[in-house]
Amino acid sequence: MAEYKVIGQNLPRVDAQDKVTGRAKYSLDIKLPRMLSGRILGSMFPHAKILKIDASRAKRLAGVKAVITADDIPDVRWGFILKDRTILAHEKVRYIGEPIAAVAAIDEETADEALELIQIECQELPAIFHPEEAMAVGATLIHEELHSYTAMGEIIRKNNVCSHTVIQQGDIETGFSGSDEVFEDCFTTQMVHQCYLEPHVAVCDVNHSGNLTIWTSTQSPFFVRSELAETLLMPISKIKVIPLNVGGGFGGKFGILLEPICALLAKKSNRPVKIVMTRKEEFTTANPRHPTIMKLRTGVKKDGTLVARAATLIYDTGAFAGMGPIVSCNGAKFITGPYRIPHIMINSYCVYTNKTPANLCRGAGSPQATFASESQMDIIATKLGIDPLELRLKNGVEEGDMSSTGQVLHGVGFKGTLRLASQKAPWVPHKPDIYQGKGIGCLQYETGTLGSSCCIRLNEDGTFALIIGTIEIGQGSTTILRQIAAEGLGVPVEAVNTAIGDTDIAPYDMGTGADRVTFSMGNAVLVAVRDMKAQLFQIGAMLLEANPDDIELQDGKIIVRGAPERGIPLSDLAMACHMLKGGPILAKGSYLAEEPPFNTQSIKGGFFPSTPAPTFATQIADLKIDPETGQVELLKITAAHDVGFAINPMAVEGQIEGGVVMGGGYALSEEIIFDQGKIINPKLADYKLPTALDAPQIEALIVQERSLTGPFGAKGVGEPGAAPTAPAIANAIYSAVGVRVKDLPITAEKLYWALKHNVSVQPSAISGQQNKAIGDRQKNLAPDL
Repeated sequence: MAEYKVIGQNLPRVDAQDKVTGRAKYSLDIKLPRMLSGRILGSMFPHAKILKIDASRAKRLAGVKAVITADDIPDVRWGFILKDRTILAHEKVRYIGEPIAAVAAIDEETADEALELIQIECQELPAIFHPEEAMAVGATLIHEELHSYTAMGEIIRKNNVCSHTVIQQGDIETGFSGSDEVFEDCFTTQMVHQCYLEPHVAVCDVNHSGNLTIWTSTQSPFFVRSELAETLLMPISKIKVIPLNVGGGFGGKFGILLEPICALLAKKSNRPVKIVMTRKEEFTTANPRHPTIMKLRTGVKKDGTLVARAATLIYDTGAFAGMGPIVSCNGAKFITGPYRIPHIMINSYCVYTNKTPANLCRGAGSPQATFASESQMDIIATKLGIDPLELRLKNGVEEGDMSSTGQVLHGVGFKGTLRLASQKAPWVPHKPDIYQGKGIGCLQYETGTLGSSCCIRLNEDGTFALIIGTIEIGQGSTTILRQIAAEGLGVPVEAVNTAIGDTDIAPYDMGTGADRVTFSMGNAVLVAVRDMKAQLFQIGAMLLEANPDDIELQDGKIIVRGAPERGIPLSDLAMACHMLKGGPILAKGSYLAEEPPFNTQSIKGGFFPSTPAPTFATQIADLKIDPETGQVELLKITAAHDVGFAINPMAVEGQIEGGVVMGGGYALSEEIIFDQGKIINPKLADYKLPTALDAPQIEALIVQERSLTGPFGAKGVGEPGAAPTAPAIANAIYSAVGVRVKDLPITAEKLYWALKHNVSVQPSAISGQQNKAIGDRQKNLAPDL
């Protein structure tokens, strides 16, 4: 007999038909009477003092209904970690594209014409485009008032470093002195965009009482509401955020972007306003992944035992901090990989530059760190003459081992992923004198927490409504939460309907991201299930004149245990409550994970130092290379992921497959390219995003080492998929041709150059116009603060 009836089953997504048939509605589909088109004017300078803004001609243009600049709005700074930015540029601009003014007009053409009529007089300031230059002594300050900014937690900041995380275990000097070999390597990664299908969209309407209603493409409607209240100096009660379907997010839609500008235009024009970002604006202003510089020094014994690791990580966060301090902290936590290293000293810096602000992107800092750590693992294996698989098995964490911050790890399935992936791939190390190779990439990540809450209501027909504020962004959470509720209630999945409510209706949830939905909201659903069953049993016992402990739910009825003839259909019970008890029967549940213990002395200036459910993965890449062109053809990625328990295996496999494709683009082709702070490829035609034709065969494998606290043992699965792919590919390239590439992306041009010169690619040893900017930005690491 199966352990479960609903969870663990491959159920189709409840939103699938609506999305593939076009019935699903998105914020872009919202059309309101008298609605205006909003457009935003961005800075033409990477760093400049604003001397004068003249919008008089734009205001006089026929069809223009509102124009706003910083003079028209509250001088309030906002930001999740550091409150370092304003809605529109105030006094100076810090990157090309930073919003300076906005207009609302009867159509987009009129709005664009109005933007051209706004005259901006600026005094250019010295700009910094490379994080190591920003960290240098005497560098121009991008934020002169950094120390006055309100911050979350005890953040370490200085000059152009907006956040500095230190993680230390053991004694690093003792570790290196006790090592037989010490390896030093520098790795660099590029800025990439999430490239979701749906751009940022916001629609705002203001009623006669001044209440705002916002339709927006967001991962976090409650976060949007609170940030709007803060930036617009309004009470939360006067703001309603209505989430619709979201066409992808990958971290890029967490928090506000267009919403406050849209709201201000709506308030000033007294008409509804819609703002839709162009793809160019998406690339220029909308939260891409951080580029990094990572220097690793690792000490090992001759037998391959890892002894010590020192690392300096620099995350280029652009003009504003955003979630950068969390991202750079994640890099510090995961630069040690899923390995036992007794002596570590990690310094991770989040650094301002005059470039597009970076933010969250799938994996939040771990893809960069994983590329560096896993690449160096293969460098070590090659030098010591050890099979890369055996090196990882030898040093891999097990149950009861400690994380980099001193947390005791439970539910550790790392070696299970190694063994399963190597068996299925299969793993056969190739010699570097052929043009086909295999490579391994491994990962340790975390399951996010923060608060979630939900309600379950018994409907009059005996079905249940699960009311949540968690946003479905394509990961299948609506289906999975429905399965959890049905399993807990003991009813068929068809008896549970999931409703995503607006912020006036739905219970609070922090948002969709950080692999927290199944874990956090799933646990909240189980709390609500227990509440619902307790109420049903109490009411049923009263109506059936029985003890509540003798009541159970079976086949859509409340019955007396052992006497099924004594029962009441749930539909009758619901109506009885309306008539007798004032109904409806409404249960609620909330969940906030306790922070597992960790070594409080091990980390300074960090965030979320421990996780209730660590996750692990191993990916093996199989590829071949055309030596005449440097072109890499991915043949297969074997991806084994420890997910705790697969609530819906088909959905889990989909998450793994999507992550692998995203990781392949990160490894081989994607890059936002800058020239003096200006993006020179701000459109998909020049960005080289992988398509279905580029996707290799993907074998998604599920390892289930259950979490102690996840719902039915489940952990997160969405974030880790993209991280191990790049190092697996880089290691496979070395296996194939003996060339070590330490700079992403590994383009055909870059690899051809390396093959032609018979050298490995160091971060600064790159030719070509595209890669000149990379070499320029990746000089020597700046000294520690």
